[in-house]
Amino acid sequence: MIVLGEESLIVESAVPGLAPSSHYVVRVRPAGSDRPWQEAFVWETACKPIERKTDAYFDTLAGWSHSYVNFETSVAVEVEISRVDGQPLRTAAVHPQRKASACVIANGKAIVTLEKPCLVAVDIDGQMDEQDTGKGYKGPPIHTISIFANPPLLNKPRADEAGVYCVQPGQQPPTDGDWKTLYFLPGVHEIGPGYPLRAHCQYYLPGNAIVYGTFSNQTWGAGHHIRIFGMGTLSGAKLKHPEYVSPELSQAQQKQYRPIEIVGTTDTQVEGITIADSATHSLMLIHPYKKDHPNAVRWTKIFTWRANGDGINPFGNTLIEDCFIRTQDDSLYVSGLGIRRTVLWNDANGSSFVLSSLPELTDRQLIVEDCDVIYSRAKWHHWSGGRVFNMRGEGGGAAGRGVIFRNINIEDPRPTLQQFFVCMTMPEPYSRHGEDRSEGDLAGVLFQNISIAAPSVLGEPQLLWGAANARIRNLRFENLTVSGQPILDASFFKTNAYVDGLTFEKTTPRLP
Repeated sequence: MIVLGEESLIVESAVPGLAPSSHYVVRVRPAGSDRPWQEAFVWETACKPIERKTDAYFDTLAGWSHSYVNFETSVAVEVEISRVDGQPLRTAAVHPQRKASACVIANGKAIVTLEKPCLVAVDIDGQMDEQDTGKGYKGPPIHTISIFANPPLLNKPRADEAGVYCVQPGQQPPTDGDWKTLYFLPGVHEIGPGYPLRAHCQYYLPGNAIVYGTFSNQTWGAGHHIRIFGMGTLSGAKLKHPEYVSPELSQAQQKQYRPIEIVGTTDTQVEGITIADSATHSLMLIHPYKKDHPNAVRWTKIFTWRANGDGINPFGNTLIEDCFIRTQDDSLYVSGLGIRRTVLWNDANGSSFVLSSLPELTDRQLIVEDCDVIYSRAKWHHWSGGRVFNMRGEGGGAAGRGVIFRNINIEDPRPTLQQFFVCMTMPEPYSRHGEDRSEGDLAGVLFQNISIAAPSVLGEPQLLWGAANARIRNLRFENLTVSGQPILDASFFKTNAYVDGLTFEKTTPRLP
Protein backbone atom coordinates (compact mmCIF):
# COMPACT_ATOMS: atom_id res chain seq x y z
CA MET A 1 0.00 0.00 0.00
CA ILE A 2 1.21 3.52 -0.86
CA VAL A 3 -0.09 6.38 1.29
CA LEU A 4 0.35 9.92 -0.09
CA GLY A 5 -0.94 12.22 2.64
CA GLU A 6 -4.65 11.51 2.72
CA GLU A 7 -4.46 9.74 -0.65
CA SER A 8 -3.70 6.09 -1.15
CA LEU A 9 -3.19 3.21 -3.56
CA ILE A 10 -3.95 -0.26 -2.18
CA VAL A 11 -2.79 -3.20 -4.30
CA GLU A 12 -2.91 -6.87 -3.25
CA SER A 13 0.01 -8.95 -4.50
CA ALA A 14 -1.29 -12.46 -3.71
CA VAL A 15 -4.30 -14.56 -2.73
CA PRO A 16 -2.87 -17.32 -0.51
CA GLY A 17 -3.52 -20.71 -2.08
CA LEU A 18 -4.81 -19.39 -5.41
CA ALA A 19 -2.78 -19.39 -8.64
CA PRO A 20 -2.63 -16.09 -10.53
CA SER A 21 -3.55 -15.58 -14.18
CA SER A 22 -1.71 -17.85 -16.59
CA HIS A 23 -1.75 -15.11 -19.24
CA TYR A 24 -0.98 -11.66 -17.84
CA VAL A 25 1.24 -9.88 -15.32
CA VAL A 26 0.17 -6.46 -14.00
CA ARG A 27 2.01 -3.76 -12.08
CA VAL A 28 0.56 -0.51 -10.73
CA ARG A 29 1.97 2.80 -9.48
CA PRO A 30 0.80 6.40 -9.02
CA ALA A 31 0.82 8.23 -12.35
CA GLY A 32 3.56 10.72 -13.11
CA SER A 33 5.87 9.55 -10.34
CA ASP A 34 9.11 7.66 -9.95
CA ARG A 35 7.71 5.50 -7.19
CA PRO A 36 8.34 1.78 -7.54
CA TRP A 37 5.84 -0.44 -9.32
CA GLN A 38 3.62 -2.65 -7.16
CA GLU A 39 2.90 -6.10 -8.54
CA ALA A 40 -0.83 -6.77 -8.47
CA PHE A 41 -2.44 -10.18 -8.08
CA VAL A 42 -4.06 -10.99 -11.41
CA TRP A 43 -7.23 -13.03 -11.03
CA GLU A 44 -8.49 -15.29 -13.81
CA THR A 45 -11.89 -16.71 -14.64
CA ALA A 46 -12.28 -19.13 -17.53
CA CYS A 47 -14.92 -20.91 -19.60
CA LYS A 48 -14.40 -24.57 -18.92
CA PRO A 49 -13.94 -26.84 -21.95
CA ILE A 50 -17.08 -28.82 -21.10
CA GLU A 51 -19.88 -29.55 -23.52
CA ARG A 52 -22.89 -27.38 -22.81
CA LYS A 53 -25.11 -30.42 -22.37
CA THR A 54 -23.14 -31.47 -19.31
CA ASP A 55 -22.87 -28.18 -17.40
CA ALA A 56 -24.27 -25.35 -19.56
CA TYR A 57 -20.91 -23.80 -20.55
CA PHE A 58 -21.02 -22.31 -24.04
CA ASP A 59 -18.97 -24.58 -26.27
CA THR A 60 -18.01 -21.70 -28.59
CA LEU A 61 -16.20 -20.05 -25.67
CA ALA A 62 -14.40 -23.16 -24.41
CA GLY A 63 -10.98 -22.25 -23.09
CA TRP A 64 -11.61 -18.49 -23.19
CA SER A 65 -10.47 -16.57 -20.13
CA HIS A 66 -10.73 -13.15 -18.55
CA SER A 67 -7.97 -11.89 -16.27
CA TYR A 68 -8.60 -8.97 -13.94
CA VAL A 69 -7.01 -6.88 -11.21
CA ASN A 70 -8.83 -5.13 -8.38
CA PHE A 71 -7.19 -2.31 -6.48
CA GLU A 72 -8.30 0.76 -4.56
CA THR A 73 -7.04 4.20 -5.45
CA SER A 74 -7.69 7.83 -4.75
CA VAL A 75 -4.92 8.96 -7.12
CA ALA A 76 -4.29 8.75 -10.84
CA VAL A 77 -2.47 5.53 -11.72
CA GLU A 78 -0.31 3.92 -14.36
CA VAL A 79 -0.99 0.25 -15.01
CA GLU A 80 1.54 -1.94 -16.82
CA ILE A 81 0.31 -5.11 -18.56
CA SER A 82 2.63 -7.79 -19.91
CA ARG A 83 2.37 -11.45 -20.87
CA VAL A 84 3.35 -14.19 -18.45
CA ASP A 85 5.45 -15.86 -21.16
CA GLY A 86 7.27 -12.64 -21.95
CA GLN A 87 6.02 -12.40 -25.54
CA PRO A 88 5.70 -8.71 -26.45
CA LEU A 89 2.32 -7.08 -26.92
CA ARG A 90 1.60 -5.65 -30.36
CA THR A 91 -1.33 -3.34 -29.58
CA ALA A 92 -3.58 -2.39 -26.67
CA ALA A 93 -6.87 -0.48 -26.60
CA VAL A 94 -8.90 0.56 -23.57
CA HIS A 95 -12.69 0.19 -23.46
CA PRO A 96 -14.61 2.32 -22.74
CA GLN A 97 -12.17 4.43 -24.72
CA ARG A 98 -12.97 7.67 -22.89
CA LYS A 99 -12.05 6.24 -19.47
CA ALA A 100 -8.27 6.22 -20.09
CA SER A 101 -6.14 9.32 -20.61
CA ALA A 102 -3.40 7.27 -22.29
CA CYS A 103 -2.69 3.76 -23.54
CA VAL A 104 0.67 3.06 -25.18
CA ILE A 105 2.96 0.14 -25.96
CA ALA A 106 6.48 0.46 -24.54
CA ASN A 107 9.06 -2.33 -24.73
CA GLY A 108 6.35 -4.86 -25.56
CA LYS A 109 4.17 -3.90 -22.58
CA ALA A 110 0.98 -1.87 -22.37
CA ILE A 111 0.97 1.21 -20.14
CA VAL A 112 -2.52 2.48 -19.30
CA THR A 113 -3.08 5.77 -17.47
CA LEU A 114 -6.31 6.24 -15.51
CA GLU A 115 -7.00 9.63 -13.95
CA LYS A 116 -9.71 8.45 -11.57
CA PRO A 117 -11.45 5.24 -10.43
CA CYS A 118 -13.09 3.36 -13.29
CA LEU A 119 -13.69 -0.17 -14.58
CA VAL A 120 -12.22 -0.89 -18.01
CA ALA A 121 -11.18 -3.68 -20.35
CA VAL A 122 -7.96 -3.62 -22.35
CA ASP A 123 -8.06 -5.35 -25.72
CA ILE A 124 -4.67 -6.94 -26.31
CA ASP A 125 -3.45 -7.45 -29.88
CA GLY A 126 -6.91 -6.80 -31.32
CA GLN A 127 -8.37 -10.07 -30.07
CA MET A 128 -11.82 -8.46 -29.86
CA ASP A 129 -11.50 -5.27 -31.89
CA GLU A 130 -9.92 -6.74 -35.01
CA GLN A 131 -12.01 -9.88 -35.54
CA ASP A 132 -15.61 -11.02 -35.44
CA THR A 133 -15.93 -13.28 -32.39
CA GLY A 134 -19.66 -13.88 -32.68
CA LYS A 135 -21.56 -16.14 -35.08
CA GLY A 136 -19.18 -18.33 -37.05
CA TYR A 137 -16.03 -17.66 -35.03
CA LYS A 138 -13.66 -20.65 -35.33
CA GLY A 139 -10.45 -19.13 -34.03
CA PRO A 140 -8.42 -19.98 -30.94
CA PRO A 141 -9.58 -19.19 -27.39
CA ILE A 142 -9.45 -15.50 -26.54
CA HIS A 143 -7.77 -14.26 -23.37
CA THR A 144 -8.93 -10.82 -22.27
CA ILE A 145 -8.06 -8.58 -19.33
CA SER A 146 -9.67 -5.85 -17.24
CA ILE A 147 -8.37 -3.18 -14.90
CA PHE A 148 -10.67 -2.48 -11.99
CA ALA A 149 -9.49 0.74 -10.37
CA ASN A 150 -11.93 1.11 -7.48
CA PRO A 151 -12.40 4.10 -5.19
CA PRO A 152 -11.28 3.50 -1.59
CA LEU A 153 -13.72 1.20 0.16
CA LEU A 154 -15.21 2.87 3.22
CA ASN A 155 -15.93 1.40 6.64
CA LYS A 156 -13.83 -1.73 6.29
CA PRO A 157 -13.95 -3.92 9.38
CA ARG A 158 -10.87 -4.76 11.42
CA ALA A 159 -10.26 -8.37 12.28
CA ASP A 160 -9.87 -7.52 15.97
CA GLU A 161 -12.90 -5.29 16.49
CA ALA A 162 -15.98 -6.24 18.47
CA GLY A 163 -18.72 -8.05 16.55
CA VAL A 164 -16.36 -9.38 13.86
CA TYR A 165 -16.08 -13.13 13.29
CA CYS A 166 -13.00 -14.10 11.28
CA VAL A 167 -13.43 -17.10 9.00
CA GLN A 168 -10.26 -19.09 8.39
CA PRO A 169 -9.68 -20.66 4.95
CA GLY A 170 -11.10 -24.17 5.02
CA GLN A 171 -13.53 -23.34 7.83
CA GLN A 172 -17.27 -23.48 7.26
CA PRO A 173 -18.55 -20.10 8.45
CA PRO A 174 -21.17 -20.05 11.20
CA THR A 175 -24.74 -19.13 10.36
CA ASP A 176 -25.62 -17.78 13.80
CA GLY A 177 -23.93 -16.24 16.80
CA ASP A 178 -23.48 -12.79 18.30
CA TRP A 179 -21.35 -11.46 15.43
CA LYS A 180 -22.50 -8.71 13.06
CA THR A 181 -19.65 -8.98 10.54
CA LEU A 182 -18.36 -12.11 8.85
CA TYR A 183 -14.76 -11.48 7.73
CA PHE A 184 -13.31 -13.98 5.25
CA LEU A 185 -9.59 -13.96 5.98
CA PRO A 186 -7.01 -14.02 3.15
CA GLY A 187 -7.05 -17.25 1.19
CA VAL A 188 -9.43 -19.75 -0.38
CA HIS A 189 -12.86 -20.45 1.15
CA GLU A 190 -15.60 -22.91 0.21
CA ILE A 191 -19.09 -22.35 1.60
CA GLY A 192 -21.16 -24.35 -0.90
CA PRO A 193 -24.53 -23.32 -2.32
CA GLY A 194 -27.05 -21.30 -0.34
CA TYR A 195 -25.08 -19.92 2.60
CA PRO A 196 -27.83 -18.11 4.57
CA LEU A 197 -27.58 -14.36 5.09
CA ARG A 198 -28.90 -12.58 8.17
CA ALA A 199 -30.58 -9.20 8.57
CA HIS A 200 -28.45 -6.35 9.93
CA CYS A 201 -25.21 -8.22 9.16
CA GLN A 202 -22.33 -7.61 6.80
CA TYR A 203 -20.09 -9.99 4.87
CA TYR A 204 -16.60 -8.82 4.00
CA LEU A 205 -14.45 -10.33 1.22
CA PRO A 206 -11.06 -8.57 1.22
CA GLY A 207 -9.00 -8.26 -1.94
CA ASN A 208 -6.89 -11.31 -1.08
CA ALA A 209 -9.76 -13.75 -0.52
CA ILE A 210 -11.89 -15.90 -2.81
CA VAL A 211 -15.13 -17.53 -1.66
CA TYR A 212 -16.49 -20.48 -3.65
CA GLY A 213 -20.24 -20.78 -3.18
CA THR A 214 -23.33 -18.59 -2.98
CA PHE A 215 -25.11 -16.26 -0.56
CA SER A 216 -28.85 -16.66 -0.17
CA ASN A 217 -31.94 -15.83 1.84
CA GLN A 218 -35.13 -17.40 0.50
CA THR A 219 -37.50 -16.29 3.29
CA TRP A 220 -39.40 -13.22 2.21
CA GLY A 221 -38.47 -10.21 4.33
CA ALA A 222 -36.02 -12.05 6.58
CA GLY A 223 -32.92 -10.67 4.85
CA HIS A 224 -32.62 -6.88 4.95
CA HIS A 225 -30.07 -4.22 5.96
CA ILE A 226 -27.30 -6.48 4.61
CA ARG A 227 -23.94 -5.43 3.20
CA ILE A 228 -21.80 -7.72 1.01
CA PHE A 229 -18.57 -5.91 0.16
CA GLY A 230 -14.84 -5.96 -0.45
CA MET A 231 -12.38 -6.38 -3.29
CA GLY A 232 -12.50 -10.19 -3.18
CA THR A 233 -14.24 -12.66 -5.48
CA LEU A 234 -17.35 -14.78 -5.01
CA SER A 235 -17.01 -17.68 -7.44
CA GLY A 236 -19.37 -20.34 -8.77
CA ALA A 237 -16.58 -22.25 -10.51
CA LYS A 238 -16.93 -25.24 -8.16
CA LEU A 239 -20.71 -25.48 -8.58
CA LYS A 240 -22.52 -27.24 -11.37
CA HIS A 241 -25.31 -25.53 -13.21
CA PRO A 242 -28.41 -26.37 -11.11
CA GLU A 243 -30.14 -28.15 -13.99
CA TYR A 244 -27.24 -30.61 -14.21
CA VAL A 245 -26.96 -31.54 -10.54
CA SER A 246 -27.72 -35.15 -9.66
CA PRO A 247 -29.98 -36.08 -7.97
CA GLU A 248 -32.33 -33.54 -9.49
CA LEU A 249 -32.85 -30.37 -7.48
CA SER A 250 -36.21 -28.89 -6.56
CA GLN A 251 -37.02 -25.38 -7.81
CA ALA A 252 -36.28 -24.01 -4.34
CA GLN A 253 -32.91 -25.75 -4.25
CA GLN A 254 -32.00 -24.46 -7.72
CA LYS A 255 -32.40 -20.88 -6.49
CA GLN A 256 -29.63 -21.46 -3.96
CA TYR A 257 -27.17 -21.79 -6.85
CA ARG A 258 -27.56 -18.09 -7.70
CA PRO A 259 -24.44 -16.28 -6.38
CA ILE A 260 -26.48 -13.68 -4.50
CA GLU A 261 -30.23 -13.88 -4.10
CA ILE A 262 -32.18 -12.26 -1.27
CA VAL A 263 -35.97 -12.24 -1.51
CA GLY A 264 -38.00 -9.48 0.06
CA THR A 265 -34.91 -7.42 0.83
CA THR A 266 -34.59 -3.69 1.45
CA ASP A 267 -31.68 -1.49 2.57
CA THR A 268 -29.15 -4.00 1.21
CA GLN A 269 -25.87 -3.16 -0.51
CA VAL A 270 -23.45 -5.12 -2.68
CA GLU A 271 -20.25 -3.19 -3.21
CA GLY A 272 -16.86 -3.81 -4.78
CA ILE A 273 -16.85 -7.59 -5.07
CA THR A 274 -16.38 -9.65 -8.21
CA ILE A 275 -18.83 -12.44 -9.04
CA ALA A 276 -17.11 -14.96 -11.30
CA ASP A 277 -18.37 -18.00 -13.22
CA SER A 278 -21.96 -17.80 -11.98
CA ALA A 279 -23.71 -21.15 -12.19
CA THR A 280 -26.94 -19.28 -12.99
CA HIS A 281 -28.44 -15.77 -12.49
CA SER A 282 -25.80 -13.70 -10.68
CA LEU A 283 -27.42 -11.06 -8.50
CA MET A 284 -31.05 -10.70 -7.47
CA LEU A 285 -32.20 -8.34 -4.71
CA ILE A 286 -35.93 -8.93 -4.88
CA HIS A 287 -38.44 -6.37 -3.67
CA PRO A 288 -40.97 -4.01 -5.29
CA TYR A 289 -40.38 -0.28 -5.06
CA LYS A 290 -40.34 0.92 -1.45
CA LYS A 291 -39.69 4.61 -1.00
CA ASP A 292 -36.67 5.48 1.17
CA HIS A 293 -35.62 1.85 1.56
CA PRO A 294 -33.49 1.21 -1.55
CA ASN A 295 -31.07 -1.56 -2.32
CA ALA A 296 -27.87 -0.66 -4.15
CA VAL A 297 -25.24 -2.47 -6.23
CA ARG A 298 -22.07 -0.43 -6.71
CA TRP A 299 -18.62 -1.09 -8.19
CA THR A 300 -19.54 -4.75 -8.64
CA LYS A 301 -18.06 -6.88 -11.44
CA ILE A 302 -19.69 -9.94 -12.96
CA PHE A 303 -18.33 -12.61 -15.32
CA THR A 304 -20.44 -15.53 -16.54
CA TRP A 305 -19.74 -18.32 -19.04
CA ARG A 306 -22.90 -20.45 -18.95
CA ALA A 307 -26.51 -20.56 -20.08
CA ASN A 308 -28.72 -18.64 -17.63
CA GLY A 309 -25.61 -16.69 -16.61
CA ASP A 310 -27.51 -13.43 -16.30
CA GLY A 311 -26.11 -10.33 -14.63
CA ILE A 312 -28.35 -8.19 -12.40
CA ASN A 313 -32.12 -8.05 -12.07
CA PRO A 314 -32.91 -4.97 -9.93
CA PHE A 315 -36.64 -5.70 -9.72
CA GLY A 316 -38.36 -2.56 -8.40
CA ASN A 317 -36.11 -1.37 -5.63
CA THR A 318 -32.42 -1.55 -6.58
CA LEU A 319 -30.06 1.14 -7.86
CA ILE A 320 -27.12 -0.01 -10.03
CA GLU A 321 -24.03 2.20 -10.31
CA ASP A 322 -20.46 1.88 -11.61
CA CYS A 323 -20.53 -1.84 -12.42
CA PHE A 324 -18.81 -4.02 -15.04
CA ILE A 325 -20.87 -6.90 -16.43
CA ARG A 326 -19.65 -9.50 -18.94
CA THR A 327 -22.31 -12.17 -19.34
CA GLN A 328 -23.21 -15.02 -21.65
CA ASP A 329 -26.88 -14.47 -21.00
CA ASP A 330 -28.71 -11.22 -20.32
CA SER A 331 -26.76 -8.46 -18.59
CA LEU A 332 -29.39 -6.13 -17.09
CA TYR A 333 -33.14 -6.10 -16.69
CA VAL A 334 -34.33 -2.52 -16.97
CA SER A 335 -36.37 -1.77 -13.86
CA GLY A 336 -35.62 -0.63 -10.34
CA LEU A 337 -34.26 2.76 -9.29
CA GLY A 338 -31.85 3.48 -12.15
CA ILE A 339 -28.69 2.26 -13.85
CA ARG A 340 -25.65 4.51 -14.09
CA ARG A 341 -22.09 4.36 -15.37
CA THR A 342 -22.08 0.64 -16.05
CA VAL A 343 -19.96 -1.22 -18.63
CA LEU A 344 -21.61 -4.10 -20.53
CA TRP A 345 -20.15 -6.95 -22.61
CA ASN A 346 -21.86 -9.96 -24.23
CA ASP A 347 -20.24 -12.78 -26.20
CA ALA A 348 -22.72 -15.58 -26.88
CA ASN A 349 -26.36 -15.29 -25.95
CA GLY A 350 -27.29 -12.22 -23.92
CA SER A 351 -28.85 -8.80 -24.31
CA SER A 352 -27.35 -5.68 -22.77
CA PHE A 353 -30.68 -4.20 -21.68
CA VAL A 354 -33.72 -6.46 -21.37
CA LEU A 355 -36.83 -4.32 -21.85
CA SER A 356 -39.52 -6.89 -21.02
CA SER A 357 -39.51 -5.69 -17.40
CA LEU A 358 -39.96 -1.99 -18.26
CA PRO A 359 -42.44 -0.28 -15.95
CA GLU A 360 -44.89 2.51 -16.57
CA LEU A 361 -44.16 5.27 -14.04
CA THR A 362 -46.35 8.17 -13.03
CA ASP A 363 -44.66 9.36 -9.83
CA ARG A 364 -40.96 9.10 -10.71
CA GLN A 365 -38.50 8.40 -13.54
CA LEU A 366 -36.33 5.40 -14.32
CA ILE A 367 -33.11 6.65 -15.91
CA VAL A 368 -30.45 4.49 -17.54
CA GLU A 369 -27.50 6.80 -18.17
CA ASP A 370 -23.81 7.12 -18.94
CA CYS A 371 -23.43 3.42 -19.77
CA ASP A 372 -21.06 1.80 -22.25
CA VAL A 373 -21.68 -1.34 -24.31
CA ILE A 374 -18.14 -2.30 -25.29
CA TYR A 375 -18.91 -5.61 -27.03
CA SER A 376 -22.24 -6.97 -28.28
CA ARG A 377 -21.56 -10.36 -29.85
CA ALA A 378 -23.75 -13.43 -30.36
CA LYS A 379 -23.23 -17.05 -31.41
CA TRP A 380 -26.65 -17.30 -33.06
CA HIS A 381 -28.49 -15.41 -35.77
CA HIS A 382 -32.28 -15.58 -36.17
CA TRP A 383 -33.46 -15.96 -32.60
CA SER A 384 -34.84 -13.62 -29.94
CA GLY A 385 -31.80 -13.13 -27.72
CA GLY A 386 -28.79 -10.88 -27.92
CA ARG A 387 -28.86 -7.23 -29.05
CA VAL A 388 -28.51 -4.09 -26.93
CA PHE A 389 -32.12 -2.95 -26.47
CA ASN A 390 -34.32 -6.06 -26.55
CA MET A 391 -38.02 -6.56 -25.81
CA ARG A 392 -38.15 -10.01 -27.57
CA GLY A 393 -41.93 -10.42 -27.25
CA GLU A 394 -41.94 -11.02 -23.50
CA GLY A 395 -43.70 -9.51 -20.51
CA GLY A 396 -46.92 -7.56 -20.60
CA GLY A 397 -48.84 -4.51 -19.55
CA ALA A 398 -48.42 -0.84 -20.36
CA ALA A 399 -44.79 0.23 -20.20
CA GLY A 400 -42.41 3.03 -21.06
CA ARG A 401 -43.74 6.22 -19.51
CA GLY A 402 -41.11 7.74 -17.24
CA VAL A 403 -38.25 5.69 -18.75
CA ILE A 404 -35.19 7.47 -20.15
CA PHE A 405 -32.07 6.04 -21.79
CA ARG A 406 -29.44 8.74 -22.12
CA ASN A 407 -25.74 8.94 -22.90
CA ILE A 408 -25.48 5.30 -24.00
CA ASN A 409 -22.24 4.64 -25.86
CA ILE A 410 -22.23 1.45 -27.96
CA GLU A 411 -18.63 1.28 -29.12
CA ASP A 412 -18.30 -2.29 -30.41
CA PRO A 413 -16.69 -2.03 -33.87
CA ARG A 414 -18.03 -5.48 -34.86
CA PRO A 415 -21.46 -6.10 -33.28
CA THR A 416 -22.99 -9.36 -34.41
CA LEU A 417 -26.65 -8.28 -34.45
CA GLN A 418 -28.73 -5.10 -34.54
CA GLN A 419 -28.84 -2.78 -31.52
CA PHE A 420 -32.64 -2.28 -31.45
CA PHE A 421 -34.83 -5.39 -31.28
CA VAL A 422 -37.94 -3.93 -29.69
CA CYS A 423 -40.47 -6.57 -30.69
CA MET A 424 -43.83 -7.01 -28.98
CA THR A 425 -44.29 -10.13 -31.10
CA MET A 426 -41.59 -12.01 -32.98
CA PRO A 427 -41.52 -11.44 -36.74
CA GLU A 428 -40.12 -13.90 -39.23
CA PRO A 429 -37.43 -15.19 -39.51
CA TYR A 430 -36.78 -14.89 -35.77
CA SER A 431 -37.72 -17.74 -33.48
CA ARG A 432 -39.39 -17.05 -30.18
CA HIS A 433 -39.75 -18.52 -26.72
CA GLY A 434 -43.33 -19.21 -25.58
CA GLU A 435 -46.15 -16.71 -26.04
CA ASP A 436 -46.18 -13.16 -27.35
CA ARG A 437 -46.12 -10.18 -25.03
CA SER A 438 -49.51 -9.75 -23.40
CA GLU A 439 -51.77 -6.72 -23.80
CA GLY A 440 -50.35 -3.26 -23.16
CA ASP A 441 -48.58 -0.65 -25.26
CA LEU A 442 -44.96 0.48 -25.07
CA ALA A 443 -45.10 4.27 -25.18
CA GLY A 444 -43.22 7.37 -24.14
CA VAL A 445 -39.63 6.14 -23.85
CA LEU A 446 -36.94 8.77 -24.49
CA PHE A 447 -33.68 7.62 -26.12
CA GLN A 448 -31.27 10.54 -25.73
CA ASN A 449 -27.65 10.70 -26.90
CA ILE A 450 -27.38 7.12 -28.14
CA SER A 451 -24.13 6.59 -30.04
CA ILE A 452 -23.70 3.40 -32.11
CA ALA A 453 -20.20 2.87 -33.48
CA ALA A 454 -21.12 0.32 -36.16
CA PRO A 455 -24.13 -1.58 -37.53
CA SER A 456 -24.56 -5.36 -37.41
CA VAL A 457 -21.77 -7.24 -39.22
CA LEU A 458 -24.51 -9.60 -40.45
CA GLY A 459 -26.61 -6.76 -41.85
CA GLU A 460 -29.46 -7.28 -39.38
CA PRO A 461 -32.11 -4.50 -39.55
CA GLN A 462 -33.02 -2.30 -36.59
CA LEU A 463 -36.49 -3.50 -35.51
CA LEU A 464 -39.51 -1.89 -33.88
CA TRP A 465 -42.31 -4.41 -34.23
CA GLY A 466 -45.65 -3.93 -32.53
CA ALA A 467 -48.77 -6.05 -32.16
CA ALA A 468 -52.48 -5.26 -32.35
CA ASN A 469 -52.86 -5.46 -28.56
CA ALA A 470 -49.33 -4.24 -27.78
CA ARG A 471 -48.48 -1.26 -29.94
CA ILE A 472 -45.28 0.78 -29.96
CA ARG A 473 -46.13 4.48 -29.73
CA ASN A 474 -44.52 7.87 -29.23
CA LEU A 475 -40.89 6.90 -28.80
CA ARG A 476 -38.54 9.87 -28.98
CA PHE A 477 -34.98 9.69 -30.33
CA GLU A 478 -32.77 12.67 -29.56
CA ASN A 479 -29.21 12.57 -30.90
CA LEU A 480 -29.23 8.99 -32.14
CA THR A 481 -26.15 8.37 -34.28
CA VAL A 482 -24.64 5.43 -36.15
CA SER A 483 -20.99 5.62 -37.24
CA GLY A 484 -21.13 9.30 -36.34
CA GLN A 485 -24.08 10.04 -38.65
CA PRO A 486 -27.34 11.38 -37.15
CA ILE A 487 -30.56 9.42 -37.54
CA LEU A 488 -33.36 11.83 -38.31
CA ASP A 489 -36.34 9.79 -39.49
CA ALA A 490 -38.18 6.53 -38.97
CA SER A 491 -36.73 4.87 -42.08
CA PHE A 492 -33.81 3.84 -39.85
CA PHE A 493 -36.12 1.17 -38.39
CA LYS A 494 -37.95 -1.72 -39.94
CA THR A 495 -41.48 -1.40 -38.56
CA ASN A 496 -45.00 -2.73 -39.02
CA ALA A 497 -48.47 -1.16 -38.86
CA TYR A 498 -48.49 -1.22 -35.07
CA VAL A 499 -45.70 1.33 -34.67
CA ASP A 500 -46.42 5.07 -34.83
CA GLY A 501 -45.51 8.45 -33.40
CA LEU A 502 -41.72 8.13 -33.64
CA THR A 503 -39.92 11.47 -33.37
CA PHE A 504 -36.28 12.35 -34.05
CA GLU A 505 -34.28 15.40 -33.06
CA LYS A 506 -30.67 16.55 -33.33
CA THR A 507 -29.42 18.82 -30.56
CA THR A 508 -26.09 19.49 -28.87
CA PRO A 509 -25.48 16.46 -26.65
CA ARG A 510 -24.12 16.68 -23.12
CA LEU A 511 -20.90 14.75 -22.55
CA PRO A 512 -21.20 12.19 -19.72
